[in-house]
Amino acid sequence: MRHLVFLVVSISLLLGGCGFQMRGEWQLPASMKSTVMSGGSQNLYNFLQREFRSASAELGRREGDIQGAHLIVTQSQMNKRVLSVDNRGKVIEYEIYYIVNFKVLDESGKSIIPAQQINMTRDYPFAATDVIGSGYEEQLLRKDMYQDMTRQIMRRIQSQVR
Repeated sequence: MRHLVFLVVSISLLLGGCGFQMRGEWQLPASMKSTVMSGGSQNLYNFLQREFRSASAELGRREGDIQGAHLIVTQSQMNKRVLSVDNRGKVIEYEIYYIVNFKVLDESGKSIIPAQQINMTRDYPFAATDVIGSGYEEQLLRKDMYQDMTRQIMRRIQSQVR
């Protein structure tokens, strides 16, 4: 029992000493507690809406009269391209890339977060003999990229709090 307590305390001290910190709730600027998003895909909106809720904030898609902040996604492009081919010219690896440009304005139209671009890429092997498996892997990577992009956007917004 003493060894277990010693082990837990030791691990806690090591993790604390290296700067490790559990990810808690997002902290958004007060001006973003009610935010409207325009542009971007429905998938990106759904992931962002979930993160806003975890920060006790609201993200909507209503157009017209904007009450609160305005998250404007000027570009949201996810696509794939051939990364490599074998000696017969058959695709053996693809790359998925995702580009998002966004900015955040307050209620009066003043910039809270200036225009920014986030790029990310993922690659995956493609097996012509396992098209279903490769297609499933691509779907998982795309979902993962939406989650990662959402976290990147939230981190950039949160950095404005400090």
